Amino acid sequence: MGCGGSKSAEDPASAPSSAPKAEKNAESMSTAAATSGTAEGLQSDDPEVLRRALSSAWSRGQHGPEVTAAESRLRASLKLPADWDLKVFCAGRRLEGGLGGRKASTVVAFHPQPPAVVKAMQSVLDGTYRKVYTRDRRGAPIPDRFVVKEVHRVLNDQVWREYEARREGVREACASKKAELPDGSHTVNHLSQSGGLSALPPLDPVVNEHWLFHGTTAEAAKGIAENDFRLDMSGSNAGTLYGKGIYLAENATKSDEYGEGPKGPASTGEEAEMGFEAPRPPPGPPPPLVRESYILVCRSTLGRVNYNDEQRPDPDRLQKSCLSGDYDSVLGDRLKLNRTFREIIVYNDDHVYPEYIVKYERIFFHERFAAVYKAMLDRSIAGRFKGPTKEETEVLQSMWQVYSMPNKGKISKSQLLDLLLAIYQPPDNEDEDLDATFKEWERKGNGKIDWDDFLAEVTQRVNDKISCSGPERFADIYRGMLARSRGGKFNGPDVGERAVLRMVWYQYCQNQRNIDKQQLLLLLKAINQPPANEHSDLDETFKEIDTKNDGVIDLDEFMEEITQRVKDGIPA
Repeated sequence: MGCGGSKSAEDPASAPSSAPKAEKNAESMSTAAATSGTAEGLQSDDPEVLRRALSSAWSRGQHGPEVTAAESRLRASLKLPADWDLKVFCAGRRLEGGLGGRKASTVVAFHPQPPAVVKAMQSVLDGTYRKVYTRDRRGAPIPDRFVVKEVHRVLNDQVWREYEARREGVREACASKKAELPDGSHTVNHLSQSGGLSALPPLDPVVNEHWLFHGTTAEAAKGIAENDFRLDMSGSNAGTLYGKGIYLAENATKSDEYGEGPKGPASTGEEAEMGFEAPRPPPGPPPPLVRESYILVCRSTLGRVNYNDEQRPDPDRLQKSCLSGDYDSVLGDRLKLNRTFREIIVYNDDHVYPEYIVKYERIFFHERFAAVYKAMLDRSIAGRFKGPTKEETEVLQSMWQVYSMPNKGKISKSQLLDLLLAIYQPPDNEDEDLDATFKEWERKGNGKIDWDDFLAEVTQRVNDKISCSGPERFADIYRGMLARSRGGKFNGPDVGERAVLRMVWYQYCQNQRNIDKQQLLLLLKAINQPPANEHSDLDETFKEIDTKNDGVIDLDEFMEEITQRVKDGIPA
């Protein structure tokens, strides 16, 4: 207190120019300590210390002979493949202890792949696609195509070492007898012919190594990549036709049956045991379409293959044939038996390494049907429609063959409704009017709509210039509800209107569960009700509709808002 206005030397404000110097000195000391620690770590014999030291060195831009030497020692110590990106691996996540099929601690990283690998994956998905429906789809339609969105390579050192050790064991067992898969695998055959094989790591033909598919979900793909396949979980989707093993496929269409969304088997018990695979979808409407899915592209050591073409295989005998050491894998030839797919099964998780996670989008008949319909409608409106072109007919017929496959070339009422929704033309009442619509389409009186019926009705609708536009149908539906409201007869959207609104919703939200502000703006513009100011007023409108206060608008909130606007008499 007696010091008055004087400032002590300890007061930071008394020496403003010294603070930056002190901070700089502290930073230099910290950097020096880190560099010293990294230098010691780069000399360590502990792989985990070495990994962390390398990651630290690279983060500071450190290079030089000591870093290069450390890279070589880490790769040798962990027996890592020569083509693994060490920077990606060293930045990965440490998982302690064994879990699932993984026997010890590991580091796992996911390496985004370059365009050449993405192109190869797209090629093999296209090249192994087959238009074959099996019961495992549970009534869901076969996608018309799979479009690759992302590819990540899995870098998991412990799972890799387990795979490599087992591969060497198979190599010894195959020394006296050549191991091969009858006719090779469709995956490798296609990649070889298309030139895509060179974009992927090399395979070892001595142990009968192949790239094979395993369909899965996003969550399961991550779990397998981190903790390996679990034999106690295997067959949970694929049934037990060939015993408890890891089921692999050489056709993308087969593995897609076990991806996101409804998955097989559609039935259990006697049908599964007897090998029943007739395309018999469950009753009722098709399950909802799930567009995004995942597939693992696995490096698979098949070794000596136990070929089986029995309609009723003995799963215990097949499993024992591999576990006893006589064989290494089983090939179940359902292609020969039922013209479906060949399935490859291994009974040891170390025979398979989940090398790539492929995220892809399913393109369904509905989208392509809508695109072809719109092209024909545009010509009809312009007075230039003379019927479908040869190319349009071929595309429609090709898609029809896939979509109608569950009912052997014909479609049911629920499938007709599915198609009408794709072009925003459902009947007003899905119960009564759907029956009448079905009778109009079904011209032969056999209870099913075949290809000729389908093409004739689509052509007529194009000639009649019936719109397939989501925004236009949205506006039409809104005006129809508004007219009923003004007449005192509106009690909410009817079944048909809700179906159209639902399809419009999914178009605008791009198949997600919610919409954002810009998507809301597009919806409001479709019925000529945009906010006066697209910036400030849009925020307020969004908050009013977002009654759950979660920052997004879901389908229920959208339906409630449209219903309220109709009741309030807001014109379109």
